[in-house]
Amino acid sequence: MALSECSIASQEAGESLAGTAVESVDRWLLLEVTAPWAPKALQSEVLPQSVRAQLTQWLQTPRSRLQFIRRPGRPGKRSLFMVVSTASDRRQASQVELDRYEDLLDVDIDALPTKPAAPTCLVCVHGRRDRCCGLHGSSVFRAIQSHGVDVWQTSHLGGHRFAACALWLPDGLMYGRLRTEHVEDFVTARRAGEIGELDFFRGRCAYDRPTQAAEIFVRRRIGEQASGAVEWQATELESESTWEARFQTASGDQVVRLRLEDTNAARPPSCGAAPEPIARFTEL
Repeated sequence: MALSECSIASQEAGESLAGTAVESVDRWLLLEVTAPWAPKALQSEVLPQSVRAQLTQWLQTPRSRLQFIRRPGRPGKRSLFMVVSTASDRRQASQVELDRYEDLLDVDIDALPTKPAAPTCLVCVHGRRDRCCGLHGSSVFRAIQSHGVDVWQTSHLGGHRFAACALWLPDGLMYGRLRTEHVEDFVTARRAGEIGELDFFRGRCAYDRPTQAAEIFVRRRIGEQASGAVEWQATELESESTWEARFQTASGDQVVRLRLEDTNAARPPSCGAAPEPIARFTEL
């Protein structure tokens, strides 16, 4: 099996991207680390143990996630630490420059000054975690950068088999299976405040996965592209694998009943791993 085959196998198996984004996260901690990242980024030896402990403590706050970031060729020797909120009522960001990583020990993360968050894209290039991410992510990063987007390389975003994976902040929208030929349309849509091609949209990270999939089903149903035009109201569990989600839109209230079901197909979750069954959300 080729080392890059997990992304090929997933696509050939027809695995759906709907409802596969990182879930229930609306506070992103972004730490610039230019040294090589360990397969599990927080274990990277460049970080002192005290700093790892601090980051781990911050991650105890619900709905938080840490990403390492870097931008090859970025001038300056001071690393950046950023906190980006994607909550719909406070899309804001904080930023600190670090002379050394130990400076994080003196940071009161909840007292940092904030400003409105600017559009930023993160592309997973974490090849030491999975070869597909390094293979596809690096070329997509360069293509997005060529369009003048504020874009960073980032550590594992989840779902190696969907490489190249991208996260757009501060909307908190996650995408997969991007290729260089898709980038122009992707950037154009995002700059216009639109979701873009729904086949590449994995979901909104602030939601749980059933709600992510339900939003995509609503958008397909009514043809709505504007990012903020489908407003989630509630999601209720009906059974172990069935949900009802409700949304408000300009076209009126929308209700989606959906189920997570087996597809009788399998694919490796990452390069070199044994095949695992595929489940997908379907609208009832």
